Amino acid sequence: KMKRILYIITVLSFLFNISNQPIFAGPFGDEMAKCLVSSTNNRDRNKLVKWIFRVYGDHPEVSYIVDLSEREKNVIDKDVADIFTRLLSKDCSDETKKALDYEGDNVMFTAFQVLGQVAAKGFNNHPDVERAINKFVKLVDLEKLDYLSK
Repeated sequence: KMKRILYIITVLSFLFNISNQPIFAGPFGDEMAKCLVSSTNNRDRNKLVKWIFRVYGDHPEVSYIVDLSEREKNVIDKDVADIFTRLLSKDCSDETKKALDYEGDNVMFTAFQVLGQVAAKGFNNHPDVERAINKFVKLVDLEKLDYLSK
């Protein structure tokens, strides 16, 4: 039992994978993912993205950029733990049980990956983020990449 619980908790690391790569799950995993998404609101999803930044902010290459106190980190961690607990113990417990029974523990990764993508999309579509991305694009030397348009 404890091994499964620890395995499930590591699923949070898959929130990091917020690429737009297709995710393949079975029908029960799909239902679980739908439940996770429909059971979270924008506030929950914003907390998930804050947690991703908070965790990445501990990496030595970027830690000087992210200035969070231990208290602030603890609040962010607690918020995500509460969301995770609520989703798996209350909002989506039936879908999670069926998905685990019929499709195995890996279903946790794919279901939470979907949630991570949905949460990140809300951030990526914000006008300020789009402006920041466009600043980068303006700095690319397109002449050196001319071969790509042929």
